[in-house]
Amino acid sequence: VPLEVTKLAVHYGKNEVLSNVNFHVSRGDRIVVIGRNGAGKSSLLRCLAGVQEPTNGVIEFGANVALGYFAQEHEQIDPTVTTLDNVSDAVLSTERERRALLGSFGLPSKAADQLPATLSGGERAKLGLAMLSAGEANLLLLDEPTNNLDPSSIAAVGAMLGAWPGTIVAVSHERDFVAALRPTYCLRLPEERFTHWREEYLDDVEMR
Repeated sequence: VPLEVTKLAVHYGKNEVLSNVNFHVSRGDRIVVIGRNGAGKSSLLRCLAGVQEPTNGVIEFGANVALGYFAQEHEQIDPTVTTLDNVSDAVLSTERERRALLGSFGLPSKAADQLPATLSGGERAKLGLAMLSAGEANLLLLDEPTNNLDPSSIAAVGAMLGAWPGTIVAVSHERDFVAALRPTYCLRLPEERFTHWREEYLDDVEMR
């Protein structure tokens, strides 16, 4: 069990965003979090990623779990170093390999030498995904990873992640991306209901 969440709650002052979230993730699962904007999806992922402390509850990770986090606002990107230097050399040890990876996500050599602030929103999204690809994570937390991507890139990223052997918890309003992920479970917010995935849930993915 890579991840188990028990009685998770998040409050902002008197505003209770999440009250009692419970779910567990098995190896290779794809959990899609569905809910309108403001239902607590990003708050949940920030807690799972360790970026934010929950108000209450327990988050437990299994042995040998390595987290990868794609933040909706790209806060996982270091703005003080170049695009290239944001890509880990843990797996891709040479600069040539890292430049080739960025190129495969549509980021040319010129972009690789720029600071992230000079990139467009779509380019920063591609950098965030390239950073995950270069890491050693086996549990991915994805908060709207396809924002600012064009339709062909959305399909390509969905297909790539759908074939990836690790475990994924994803927030997305993109129907095609979610379908390509081949979800196994769904967490519905604000109902806080965790269920097996059913195809009709695709109709709810685009709710905003």
